[in-house]
Amino acid sequence: MMPAQELSRFLPARRMRGLQPTLIRQFFERALPDSINFGLGEPDLPTPQFLRDEAARISRDEQNGYTSHPGIPELRDKIAEQYPHLGLPRTGVVVTCGSQEAMTDAFLCVVDEGDEVLLPDPSFPAYDACTRIAQGKPVYYRMPAESDFGFDISHFRSQITERTKAAVVISPSNPTGRILTLDDLTQIAEALEGTGIWLISDEIYSDLYFGDRPRSASEFYDRTIIVSGLSKSLSMTGWRLGWAACKDPEMINAIQVLHGFTTVCTSTITQKASLIAWTPEAEAAKQHARDVYRERGRFLVDLFETEMGLHATSPEGAFYTMLDVRSLGDDIEVAEKCLQGRVVTVPGVAFGNEAKGFLRISFCNTEERMAEGVRRMKQALIN
Repeated sequence: MMPAQELSRFLPARRMRGLQPTLIRQFFERALPDSINFGLGEPDLPTPQFLRDEAARISRDEQNGYTSHPGIPELRDKIAEQYPHLGLPRTGVVVTCGSQEAMTDAFLCVVDEGDEVLLPDPSFPAYDACTRIAQGKPVYYRMPAESDFGFDISHFRSQITERTKAAVVISPSNPTGRILTLDDLTQIAEALEGTGIWLISDEIYSDLYFGDRPRSASEFYDRTIIVSGLSKSLSMTGWRLGWAACKDPEMINAIQVLHGFTTVCTSTITQKASLIAWTPEAEAAKQHARDVYRERGRFLVDLFETEMGLHATSPEGAFYTMLDVRSLGDDIEVAEKCLQGRVVTVPGVAFGNEAKGFLRISFCNTEERMAEGVRRMKQALIN
């Protein structure tokens, strides 16, 4: 038997060392009672009633054992039809437990030890964690703050090396709300053409846009793995319905095998209920969400300008804006003051060096709550 002192010295596998909960989660967990949450990226709109009714019916009236590992055929067909430019068969889709599982599976199937992965700066911190879990090396390309976090093709190209195995794009972006343009996506495809680099395209916010519908990176570059789901557009975060889609049969098969060993299958009830997420009723619900978040974003950006004299980026999609607090000091210190003033925000550095001096602000709140949040922030930071 191992001595007690030996047990106390246990260390996790190297791939896990250094991984910690994100600053997003750390600030949220320390929130004071009755805090206004500008931090977490979770829709506050309710899951549409027709989806809840359908899930209740399925749980009551049907048998709900395991499905096949990649998901029920009818659902995979509907997902494949979202990408007509790819001509995907259902075998090109794997239904996962949320887009985060699809993202993690994609990294583990692409990245070997020592491989470099290009990540946007700023970006969702899970990309860095997934790279490290896969024992790869994160390499960042700038989305410059001075251009309101727009894409910079020259810096993207400069970061590509012979060790680059994959690159990640997200549009609309978490944390900035920016959308990659047609020119951006064309330039990315041209930079990657002939390199063998895989492009992992995070499209979880693709149904939340405030102008033209975002284009999928897969329209421009063949070696693309699409990661998406229903969590954001239909307020289904806890339902855990995501997917990976790819036209390369060997890659999607690898993702399917990994998915089968890690989760077996996504919730059968969720899969069956999600079949109605492509009906006219569901499209109307997605449009309603776009309308609500568009107006909330405008309201909040204007409020920061008029009440606090601070610039916030104009969101093009998702439900985030980046608030420039460089005139007030270090972003972590500013976020701490907000936290003590009962407002949860996220310091920009949580998403990368490019966002230092900013706060990511989520507008998943009513206008009344957002106005109160800005009032509290003004009191904590300026008055």
